[in-house]
Amino acid sequence: MDFLKSESLLLIVSHFKTFIRDQAMLTRPYFSNMTVLMPFPRFSVVASLPYLKRYFSFLNLALESRFEPPPDCALLSPKFFTLPVEALRKRNCYLATRSCIKALSKGAINFSLIHAHFLENGFIGAALKNLSGRPFVVTAHGGDVYDLPFRDKWYQALARYVLSKADHVITVSQFNAKILLSLGVSSDKLRVIYNGYDEQIFRLMPQQEARKKLGLPLKKKILLSVGNLVNLKGHSYVVDAMSIILKKRSDVILVIVGSGPLKIKLRKKINRLGLNKKILLVGSKPHEEIPIWMNASDIFVLPSLNEGFPTVIPEAMACGKPIIGTRVGGVPEAIFHQDLGILVNPGNSEILASAILEALDKKWRPEIISHYAKRYSWNNLVEQIIGVYREVL
Repeated sequence: MDFLKSESLLLIVSHFKTFIRDQAMLTRPYFSNMTVLMPFPRFSVVASLPYLKRYFSFLNLALESRFEPPPDCALLSPKFFTLPVEALRKRNCYLATRSCIKALSKGAINFSLIHAHFLENGFIGAALKNLSGRPFVVTAHGGDVYDLPFRDKWYQALARYVLSKADHVITVSQFNAKILLSLGVSSDKLRVIYNGYDEQIFRLMPQQEARKKLGLPLKKKILLSVGNLVNLKGHSYVVDAMSIILKKRSDVILVIVGSGPLKIKLRKKINRLGLNKKILLVGSKPHEEIPIWMNASDIFVLPSLNEGFPTVIPEAMACGKPIIGTRVGGVPEAIFHQDLGILVNPGNSEILASAILEALDKKWRPEIISHYAKRYSWNNLVEQIIGVYREVL
C-alpha cells in the first residue's frame, strides 16, 4: 500500500477555481484525509456588492471563497477583518495567518504535509511549517511570480521568504521558473508542472451540434475568447481587432465568455464601434459548459498582456481548436508549432487582426491539436504532483 494513504494533506487556497479544484480532487484519494484551509476576509462580502465592486481593490479571496471544496474534504474558512483598500493589503497575510493558526488549533487538525497555492498563501504555509515542523510545498501560478515580487521591496521580501521556507516549489511554466530562480530558489527544489484539464469534459464534439445547443449561427466563422473581464486579459485589443477584421470579411463573429469589472466599459466600446451584432458578451458560464462553447468555435483567441500558464490553453486544444495567443508567460511553451496556432506580440490590435485573418484562411487539423493536448491531462500531471509529495515526505 502507498505510504501516502496513512498521511494527511493540508491545502491552503484562496479559491476553488477549476485548476485548483481538479488537482485537489485527483490528489485526494492518495491521502487518508485532506483539510482545505481557505481564509476569508469579513469585509469582502460587503465589498462584493455591485455598487462597491468598482471602487475597491482587494484580495482575490472574496467571492471565490464561496466555491465548494472537493468531496470528502474538511473545509476550514477562518474569518479575519480587513478593509478592502490596497494600502492595507500588506497586513492581510499576517491577519489571515493568525486566524488560520487559531482555527487549526481549535479544531485540533492534524496534517503531515502543507501545500499552499500562490505565494501570498505561502506565508501562511511557512508559518505553519515553523510551528508544526511539517514539510511545506508552494505552487506559484502567475501574477504572484511575474508581478507581486516586483511591486516593492516589501513584496519581494515576502516572496523570497516564502520561497526559502518551502521544501519544494512548483510552478506552471518555464517562464515562471526562470523568474523564481532569479529570486533565489534552488533548482534542486523547483519543479515545473503545467496546469491541466479534465479529459472527461474537454474533448472533441461535432461543431454544428455544439452551435445548435448554444443557439449560435451555423454558417458563421466564430472566434472565442474565455477569461475574466479585466485589463490583463486584453479583451479590448480583440474588440479593436474585430473592427479591422470585419472590413475584410463579414462572416465573422466574436464570442467573449467571462465576467468582471470591465464588462460595462467593453459593452460601451462595442456599441460605439457599431459591433453589438458581431461581438457577443455572454457573461460567465458553468465550467462544464465551456467545452460546448469551445467546440462551437473555429478559433480560440487569447489576447492576454501577461499570464502564467492559463488552463484555457490545454482546454481549447483538447477541443481541437487552434489558438491565437500572445507571447507572454508560458503561452509560447504550449503554442510552439504552427499546427497548434499563431503567436503574436501583446497589446497590438492590428497584428492580432492579421493573425486571426491568417488563421481563418488556414486548414487546421483538430485531431492533431487534440492529441497534443493530452500531455496536459490531469491524469498525466497528477502523478508528477504526487511525486513531489513523496519526495518531501
